[in-house]
Amino acid sequence: MITTLFTFENLYRAWLDCRRRKRGKTAALVFEANAEEELLDLASELAGRTYRPHPSFCFVAQNDKYREVFAAQFRDRVVHHLLVRELEKTWEPVFIYDSYACRKGKGTHAAVKRLQKFMRRATANNTRRAWFAQLDVRSFFPSIDRCLLLEFVHARLYSEELKWLAEVLISHDPTKDPLLTCSIKKWVKIPPGKSLFSTPPGKGLPIGNLTSQFLANVYLNPLDQFIKHGLKAKYYIRYVDDMILVHEDRHVLETWRDSIEDFLRNRLLLEIHPKRRIIRPVSNGADFVGYVVRPSHLLVRRRIVDRCKAAIARHSRNVFRQEAKNVVLSFPPDVYQQLYMTIQSYFGLFKHASSTRLCDSLFARRPWIGLIFQRRNSRINKRWAFQGKPANLKTQYGYFRRRFCGVILFQVGKYFELFDRDAIWAKAQLGMNRIHARPRFYARCGVHRLRCGTIVKRLMTAQRNILVVAQSDMPHGPLKDRIGVSLVLKHCSPKARTGSWCRWG
Repeated sequence: MITTLFTFENLYRAWLDCRRRKRGKTAALVFEANAEEELLDLASELAGRTYRPHPSFCFVAQNDKYREVFAAQFRDRVVHHLLVRELEKTWEPVFIYDSYACRKGKGTHAAVKRLQKFMRRATANNTRRAWFAQLDVRSFFPSIDRCLLLEFVHARLYSEELKWLAEVLISHDPTKDPLLTCSIKKWVKIPPGKSLFSTPPGKGLPIGNLTSQFLANVYLNPLDQFIKHGLKAKYYIRYVDDMILVHEDRHVLETWRDSIEDFLRNRLLLEIHPKRRIIRPVSNGADFVGYVVRPSHLLVRRRIVDRCKAAIARHSRNVFRQEAKNVVLSFPPDVYQQLYMTIQSYFGLFKHASSTRLCDSLFARRPWIGLIFQRRNSRINKRWAFQGKPANLKTQYGYFRRRFCGVILFQVGKYFELFDRDAIWAKAQLGMNRIHARPRFYARCGVHRLRCGTIVKRLMTAQRNILVVAQSDMPHGPLKDRIGVSLVLKHCSPKARTGSWCRWG
């Protein structure tokens, strides 16, 4: 019985993989609105061999450097997942154990741990000297020969459907009629030889597609086999095109480096980057996938630390300011969430390294961060966001009262209200009128939300610490969700300590 790959069931599974962690994206939502029809159309096109990839979205992304990215449309990404699912069945048993990236359980942290293990073995737990050779392919993705790659893929495939689909996707030239989503001027910043628009015909895979990441492992698999079985290298690891070999003898590494360069040039039509063919003592540490790896510990790459500081500095211009004798922190929910995700993502990276002093310094030199976030080791929590489900308004208000000893402006509907001791003080000092108390509160007064800025200025003049708690449109159980959006502290310099909240009143 002949089975076909291009069935609705297979495409449905590929679609589920494709939309994972992306269901909130616009493209995923548009596809999901007509998912059944879209998948049936794809199955029909693939079965009839009429499928052709749509034009890709092309833009220049900036991280540590400028990169040209081709992002396939969502329907094409579903087909990419379909192909990779099938290729994995054939190629996973063939890949060496220490080939990382785009493989299950073979991410950056697994690669770093494996390299550190190699270093410990080579140095006999740091009791003898060892060396490492780090090599990087020059312009790897733009230099891949598509004909040679297709030859490698076809050599292990027996399904005509898979061969045809692999040929369609590998031979597709994304530079034809791309959908540019950024200014053309940005392409000036792309280094020479890094753009597919300047590569010879038949060269290059687009950065940004799942197929490109997986096929990179296929293309470099002959190199992996040569190093492990030809050179007999015991401690070798590769993450995409970044390779590290560890050995006790520097001269052996020099010989291996020359052999690897010859193999890449003659067999895979690639070249080693002349500035990234280094041989150094293991004790110096290897800069690898975001970390500086040493046998005894890990450090975060300096470039990543600088990016973290720059990101926090950009947010500080919008969040932190000093007015006379007051420090004013303004963090609306969208700004609060964005800053939270930024710090949380970097601290999530830092926690895998020896970074306690680094995290301490980030908070110590920027005390305002500690005013709006709580830190427990490498975990960050929002200080002014209610945790859990409140039973009533008193419970919700009590959460903020336990954490703040100044005046709390608490939004309820169209009004910002002051409760209990704040209301009594405001009547006596500011002349505000008391109104009928709410259940579980013994005093209350307030102003319309349009006059919130006025009352804040009066409180600042009265030298009071102020917390403004706004009401969200989203319900949190039986009540509206509420979150702190502004904090004003008296007599507090940028270098003030963030402890002893109970003394602020």
